Amino acid sequence: MGIASSIQFPPAKPEQEKPDDYSDLPYPVRANGDLLIKNMFGLFGGESSSDEAAEARYYEFMRGGGCKDVVNALEHCEGPRSTKCKQIAGMLFNCMYSHPDYYQPVIAVLETFYKQLGKDLDVFHAKKQREESFEKTQLFKGFKRF
Repeated sequence: MGIASSIQFPPAKPEQEKPDDYSDLPYPVRANGDLLIKNMFGLFGGESSSDEAAEARYYEFMRGGGCKDVVNALEHCEGPRSTKCKQIAGMLFNCMYSHPDYYQPVIAVLETFYKQLGKDLDVFHAKKQREESFEKTQLFKGFKRF
């Protein structure tokens, strides 16, 4: 048995569905998502309201505009990361932007969220690149160049 035959490779992992708790996402995405929810609840619930009451007012508001059917479809969607749910969410954004007079409060919160998320992800990726570059330089630090 030679060296090559003693090397074992881990078996390929089957494609797994991402968990619904979003724990696999980078911190900026999770933090901004939490902030988005807080801002939406603040928009519809105030400080003293419960999350359930704020969510109910949010859905009541969303159904009051021209996007009622899309909101209903999204509310009954199973698994927020499924392809179908992502398509419905995209349809909702398009619908809200086609009715900006009614949905302006929600659009403003979403636009603020996306701007901040973009900035935070840029910082996250730059930090990750610096760390990877540092690891590479440390890996070859002791080797002499021929």
